[in-house]
Amino acid sequence: MEQHNDDLLRNVHRPAFECFLSCATFFIFVLSRQIAAAPASLKEAYGDMFDVGVAIPSAMLSEAERLTLCTNFTAVTPENGMKADAIHPEEGRYDFAEADEVTKLAERNKLKVNGHVLVWHSQCPDWFFVDAGKPAGRDLVLKRMREHINAVVTHFRGKVFSWDVVNEAIADDQAYLRDSKWLSSIGEDFIEEAFVAAHAADPKADLYYNDYNIELPEKRAKTLRLLRELKTRNVHIDGIGIQGHWILDTVPFKEIEDTIVAIHSEKVKVMITELDIDVVPRRSGADVRDRETVGGGDPYAAGCPPEVLQRQARQYAALFAIFKKHADKIERVTFWGLDDGRSWLNSWPSERTNYPLLWTRDLQPKPALKAILSEAQK
Repeated sequence: MEQHNDDLLRNVHRPAFECFLSCATFFIFVLSRQIAAAPASLKEAYGDMFDVGVAIPSAMLSEAERLTLCTNFTAVTPENGMKADAIHPEEGRYDFAEADEVTKLAERNKLKVNGHVLVWHSQCPDWFFVDAGKPAGRDLVLKRMREHINAVVTHFRGKVFSWDVVNEAIADDQAYLRDSKWLSSIGEDFIEEAFVAAHAADPKADLYYNDYNIELPEKRAKTLRLLRELKTRNVHIDGIGIQGHWILDTVPFKEIEDTIVAIHSEKVKVMITELDIDVVPRRSGADVRDRETVGGGDPYAAGCPPEVLQRQARQYAALFAIFKKHADKIERVTFWGLDDGRSWLNSWPSERTNYPLLWTRDLQPKPALKAILSEAQK
């Protein structure tokens, strides 16, 4: 009788147990799928939408930095090694060593290289503009510019996927173009001449115009004017780079989206080329000559408050929601630095301790990284 009762009891509870087991198995399966689907890196999260790039100071990276680089990114931009003062410090003398190491690093790790930058008013040696101690004339400066572009682009032909041909040539004030030595020496057509020379040196490379604050309506209008003028003259230009040096709590989300749409409507590519979100207040802009003393000195020298980092994370996620929405229009999103310790915003516009990127100084992921990765799943 007792044996019969035990068998009956087991039979009574078996359906409930089997139901519990089935439900538990189902939830474990769902949970495992969710865990498996969670992107582990930026390129896993967004690599099918657009290239994810980062600016690096040189090829001299630690093992941890190289791991972070290769795990998360599909493209690199040499932060300084291809600028004129580094690569062409004297007339007739080129120094390709540092930039060559970056292209080798990229080739070994299957990363695209964006060359930065061929013509810029800053970090450009004075010799370009001087002739026997006096200002050089148009013909000489134009000749030097063409020779510089030809030598640099030819040297890296087949290794550099794209070039920032001209950088920051549009004025921040009411003028059309920035008052620079390139403009005063050659004239407004220096931009056209630069693109013509770059295309002749490497017809397969993508060629971009790159600038900051062009998401703002007035500067956007001048950017579109420049783009249309170049296209009218049949100048080869592939795209426009929106730098993206934005400031916490003032990120112009609507203007950014409007600019992505406006540039794409001109039938050229759109890049976000120098992305960071500054957590230390400063005046708007990203002109490297515009140094300032920040009120309060170095407010986060002892560390960035968690609440500030959370606000930064939410604003990065909002940016990537826009980038994801317009992934059909965007070719690349590049962060301007690998980690907080590598950011130019620690020394510009004044010396301060900044936290504008996705990893801490010891390469620990910040809330911003987690927020961006989570945004990819929405």
